[in-house]
Amino acid sequence: MFTFPVQATELFAERARQFRAWGVPAHVVARASERIDDVWGRGRSGWVPVWASEARHAESAKEWARAAACWGAARFPCLATSDRHDAYQRQLECFRHASACLPVTFRRYAVEVPYRGEPTSVVAHVYRRPRAVSDQLLLLCGGVDTWKIELHRIALAISLCTGLTVAAVDMPGTGESRVTLAADSDLVLAGAARRLAERTGCVRTAMLGLSFGGHWAAKLALTGRVDAAIEVGGPVGANGSAVDVLGLPGGMAGIIGNALGLDQLPHRAESNRFSQEFSLRRQGLLSSIGRCPLLAINGSNDPYIPLRDTTALGDRPEAVVWLVADAGHCAAERLPRVLPAAVGWLLAELSPRSVRRQLAARALRSALGAAVTGPRQVASAA
Repeated sequence: MFTFPVQATELFAERARQFRAWGVPAHVVARASERIDDVWGRGRSGWVPVWASEARHAESAKEWARAAACWGAARFPCLATSDRHDAYQRQLECFRHASACLPVTFRRYAVEVPYRGEPTSVVAHVYRRPRAVSDQLLLLCGGVDTWKIELHRIALAISLCTGLTVAAVDMPGTGESRVTLAADSDLVLAGAARRLAERTGCVRTAMLGLSFGGHWAAKLALTGRVDAAIEVGGPVGANGSAVDVLGLPGGMAGIIGNALGLDQLPHRAESNRFSQEFSLRRQGLLSSIGRCPLLAINGSNDPYIPLRDTTALGDRPEAVVWLVADAGHCAAERLPRVLPAAVGWLLAELSPRSVRRQLAARALRSALGAAVTGPRQVASAA
């Protein structure tokens, strides 16, 4: 693990909304941003010490969910220092306390899956509404800096509103994952979906992936290893290469480099190799025969992911594309409106009644109105 150049002001400018979405109150985010001036330092104005003080204050009031969110901010953006490792352990412990009071049945499962000839453990946070009768499992996965605990609110809401069994997991290279990020990390996630379905008694599986997690959701859908999938803001490499890692702002090159298990920032050759290896077009998947329904969502103004990475998926007969107008990466500004409709689409696609499925999907699409456009309209407008 390694540290890398990044300014605190830059992180707060890009991530303040993200921290609030995790459950950190807005006034706490604002207070932390005023106090922090050093991302890696351990002094009074250092990133971890300031966030740790906020987390301990929440702990003293037994506000466990808030404490977990603050510890999550403390370990951000990756586990590149020992104090961040400590913060992550505190986050896990505080979340354990918070999960005891949830309005769902919550379980923490560790399942063994095969990967490169060896078993590896995948830890999942599983949410199930009391007396739910659904036999469908939704695997939920974030990206390189938003891990399973940060997806807690989404997992809880989907479980309560739909009755689906929701299993939140860390992407390889992040969180409690035992393996680094690689182009074949889909093997780990597919194996986890299968094992978790067995453990929970589910017979159908789906995946919702956010940011880099969207890459894996698309890949599992294109290879038919889930019954349906939603990918939100995923880099799929539609033009033959994924994103330019070294050109990403906010320290993303270092965050991804840590997920890849590197010991320093990737140089240009490594960055180019990474970009090519992760391209689903180079893997032949964008021209393969369609396997299962896939919904691709992103903001039309995403500064990180090329527009083509989303629109290219709309060329496939089993795929639907929703581009959210005037929104950025993962359509984060409008996700509270878009995500419920997307989950409704998923439920419709998982329904065995095809006519009802098609009608429901159209109704959900229409309910979003002018906020969402199809790929061809956006492409022609551009």
